Amino acid sequence: MSSSQKRILVIGGGIQGTTAALHLLTKGYKVTLLSDKFAKRHPDDETRIVSQVAGALWEWPPAVCGRSHTHESSVTNAKRWCLDSYLTFMMLSKSKSAKDTGIHMRESCFYFTTPLEESEVDGDKMKEMSQLPGFRRTTDLIEENGIDKEASGVKDAFSITAPLIDTDIYMQWIYKQCQLRGCQFVNESIKGKILDRQDELLKKYKADLIINSTGLAARELADDKNVYPIRGAVLHVRNDGSLFPKVTKAMCIGSNVPLDNGTFVFVIPRGDDKVVLGGMVESERFDKDIDNTYKLVRQFMKGNKAFYPPLRSVKEEDCKLVVGLRPARTGSIRLEFDPESDKLLHNYGHGGSGWTLSWGCAFEIGKIVDNKLKPSLKNNIYSNMTASPYVHALSRL
Repeated sequence: MSSSQKRILVIGGGIQGTTAALHLLTKGYKVTLLSDKFAKRHPDDETRIVSQVAGALWEWPPAVCGRSHTHESSVTNAKRWCLDSYLTFMMLSKSKSAKDTGIHMRESCFYFTTPLEESEVDGDKMKEMSQLPGFRRTTDLIEENGIDKEASGVKDAFSITAPLIDTDIYMQWIYKQCQLRGCQFVNESIKGKILDRQDELLKKYKADLIINSTGLAARELADDKNVYPIRGAVLHVRNDGSLFPKVTKAMCIGSNVPLDNGTFVFVIPRGDDKVVLGGMVESERFDKDIDNTYKLVRQFMKGNKAFYPPLRSVKEEDCKLVVGLRPARTGSIRLEFDPESDKLLHNYGHGGSGWTLSWGCAFEIGKIVDNKLKPSLKNNIYSNMTASPYVHALSRL
């Protein structure tokens, strides 16, 4: 039986669910993508999904806003997944449809308030990232980029070339790729435990397997109380040279941010005319009712201005606040079959690393699905491929 005769129901229309859907479609499976909310090209505060709120700067784990993953095996998996994602984003940025993806490979500079040799975590992270394209470790990056060393307290730095993604554009691109491959989109809300409704859902959508990529909603849908929100916020500011010299590279302070009432500094160019300033973390906050005057928003904006002096001319009215709830999970990401069913595969708990891990998790899901359904893939050129050649094929899109 070929994979084209097998249908997968993917629940969750964010970056994780949609990337898994596209990968499975490319492998020859039929896919139904179900979500209560899909990303819009020009979202407002009510229609924006959390995948669009993300800063979407690729980071090596543990990321600045993704340190909720503390289990050693989870961090190890995340490093493998993030490399698969890096390669995929890089190839897509060089593809014929690169402009449509919203991916830009740009210099990304990471600054530290302690010399890297004095921090085991950051020092090890730098060593692991030293093999990436564009790696450069030098304190010259402080003066070169006009960082205020005294006000920000930075003492060390390195840079790499990394994917920066316009989330609004990319989500539309990946939806289109799914549509072109015959994906069925269903706008529907599911209540209660997916496990309890499994047979009903499999029958209704004529599916052989369900993938639960519901993010924060997995707290209810998987009855997983280890899932919790980390409220975050960023500021969108015009980046056309009128308020400050145009920012062309990402800059951030790579500090270990506490997961409760913490702020951090990043300046991330998005597309050709916007810069994203961040950010903040607040655990166990389920609401998004804050504005530019909120204490942590003012705190991280103050930090950004101290760090990068050109931002000191930016006024409150120049900033658009965007708020989202990162779908974190205590200890580790969950990518496994439900212990009570081999027809329900869970994939959630990525915290602030959903974009960084998206393709790696999709490849992992593809392997798991293949092993479970054991299709014959003789006529599928993507069968039994590793991530690397798969990415080369994907780059021709």
